[in-house]
Amino acid sequence: MSGSLLAAVAALFSLGLWLATRRRPAPRLVAPSTAFPDPVEALNRPQLALLHPAPVPHQLHPLSIGQPAPLAPLPRAGDARQRQLLLSRLGALMAGDRSQRLAAIQQAHRWGERAVLPLLRRGLRDVDPAVCAAAAQAIERYRGRIEAVPVAAPIPQVPLPRNVARTR
Repeated sequence: MSGSLLAAVAALFSLGLWLATRRRPAPRLVAPSTAFPDPVEALNRPQLALLHPAPVPHQLHPLSIGQPAPLAPLPRAGDARQRQLLLSRLGALMAGDRSQRLAAIQQAHRWGERAVLPLLRRGLRDVDPAVCAAAAQAIERYRGRIEAVPVAAPIPQVPLPRNVARTR
């Protein structure tokens, strides 16, 4: 009898030791309440809005009725201020929704200036296939062109010291 009692005490002791030292399961994540929005959710809300855009009425959406998006006037040659203004406007449009990004790519294609190449390259990596296709079509104009690089004066060669020739 004492042997079985000793075995039962040992079993209870080992069970208690096991319960005390085991790893606790990770707490389960509960969906946040809508009354108190999560800060991470608030940060991701604009990105989620890009994935699920709000429906646009048919008569207001310029691309759905076959008309091109309204384009800004192009700057004259040599007008640096207008050129910078247009580049910043195109950059702001690239940060917008799908139709604004497509309008920016179309405007850059219409302008035909080399300064829009970074914008067009950014359009090639866009998530919308229409923007990617328009950027690829716009960048096709620049394929094969080599920009003229001014030729610098040749760097004069200084003769090596005599001891370098002996070490070779």
